[in-house]
Amino acid sequence: MKRWWVIIFWWLTFTASSQPIREADLLQRLFELQKLQRPSLLPGIVPSYVTRKPRMSEAKLNNNIFYNDLLIFTLQNLGPSLSNHKAIVDSIIKYARIPFDKFVNKKGRGTYNFWRTDSAYTFPYNWWVSVFRNDYALPDDLDVTALSMLALASDSSSIASIHSIMQGYVHNGKKSRSVGKRYQSFQFYSSWFGKKFPVVLDVCVLTNILCMVEAKKLKWTKADSASLDVIVTAIQNQDIVRQPLAVSPYYGKASLLLYHIARLMHVRTIPKLEAQKQTLCALAVDEFQHSKDLLEKIILSIALLKWGYEIPQLVIPEQPELNARIERSNFPFFIGNVSSYLSNGKRVFLTNLKVGLFYHYCPAWNDVLLLEYLVLMNQRADGNLTQIKH
Repeated sequence: MKRWWVIIFWWLTFTASSQPIREADLLQRLFELQKLQRPSLLPGIVPSYVTRKPRMSEAKLNNNIFYNDLLIFTLQNLGPSLSNHKAIVDSIIKYARIPFDKFVNKKGRGTYNFWRTDSAYTFPYNWWVSVFRNDYALPDDLDVTALSMLALASDSSSIASIHSIMQGYVHNGKKSRSVGKRYQSFQFYSSWFGKKFPVVLDVCVLTNILCMVEAKKLKWTKADSASLDVIVTAIQNQDIVRQPLAVSPYYGKASLLLYHIARLMHVRTIPKLEAQKQTLCALAVDEFQHSKDLLEKIILSIALLKWGYEIPQLVIPEQPELNARIERSNFPFFIGNVSSYLSNGKRVFLTNLKVGLFYHYCPAWNDVLLLEYLVLMNQRADGNLTQIKH
């Protein structure tokens, strides 16, 4: 009889600790991670880590506004579907907005930097600074600025002003040592605001800028149209899967390129991208089938769900295994890529050697991606997402 009681107790314990993940669980976990107290962490900053090796490590905690941007923007978009959890969602967003004034341009321009601007700051890549001239100090970047405009409750005139400033940081359409041959003629946005900084092409950055333009209903400029043409060209030539680090040095994965393109297409229907949807879905399915990482599969599934296509079967583990596999995934969402500032030949050579790559990991953002997946799956089940068989 005693043996049966042990078996029953074990079964009850197992079923209690192995429940399917819920939206409420993820939001509570986000709240806990956000309030994590560390001496070097600014209040409100979403904890993230940077390492030279492509493996999740908490050895080097990092202050940046990038993951705050992503968290706020995504939760705002998911808001209507999280109405039952409005109180905690609003609390997370409010707390995440606290540190933004420490990353804004101090000359009043209104642009934002990945790194804090309120004090002297030694960023994690300091070993390579001496390689460049002094005028190569990292300037504000268009990616973080565009995402910040999406994350903050900025008025339309302020955002239009930022968009106007961006027009001064565009590739001139002439030969550039840092731009691949296929994209030399396009007058797209550079990734950086620095006048003396090399032009850097990143397709994911371009999608984020266009997300800002579309979400804030800004008037399209020549640079916006050229950036869209770059994205389409990268899809048509399949550079997004064949050489993702070349067309997106700061994200560097085909799955992340597909995710960013899907996010842009979800903001508004853009005919030039809609024409590429079947190709994009086929590429995403192929990447899904070859991926061995659960987080990457979730990212690809989000893209397919936003395109309204059937997703491959994905088994989501139950707690607590899921927390370990998601939060400690070795799949980085962002890469600090030193070689991106160099000429094509040097960049390709160093990239092939994996030299100058710094991998950024954020457990809380990984949880948000899982939350986004769960919300989209629920929308599909409720008939709020159009499903198209391919």
